[in-house]
Amino acid sequence: MAASAHPSITARSTPALPAGRHHSKAFVGVPLVLGICYGLYAAFLTSNNGASNTRIMVESFVGGAVVAVLCFAVAAVQSRLPRELRGAAYGVLFGCAMGYLLSLSDETWLKSVFLGLFLGAAMGVIVFYVRYTRET
Repeated sequence: MAASAHPSITARSTPALPAGRHHSKAFVGVPLVLGICYGLYAAFLTSNNGASNTRIMVESFVGGAVVAVLCFAVAAVQSRLPRELRGAAYGVLFGCAMGYLLSLSDETWLKSVFLGLFLGAAMGVIVFYVRYTRET
């Protein structure tokens, strides 16, 4: 018998994939771990200033949650951004996060702002350089 007589034998059967987009474990895990680490460090800095337990918990949970959500958001849109905007997005996120941590350590707001701007600009340049040299 010819192979065309039995289409079920020769037909390739592939499982149907769900319509949703699939993300790796790192897509969710990395922002989650960054948020937890950020929240723990924010709690450490706040507790060194003699703050109440309530303030320590609020600043650590809110800070960690905001960082985790923003990291997740940047990771979700990074593939659609040109390398300049990708560098700017990572720079803004990193600069704001580091500036806020510095403000928790009882530094002046001016020092926090300038160090956040410097670190954010450095991160933006680094991300741009890495994407510029590695894209094909």
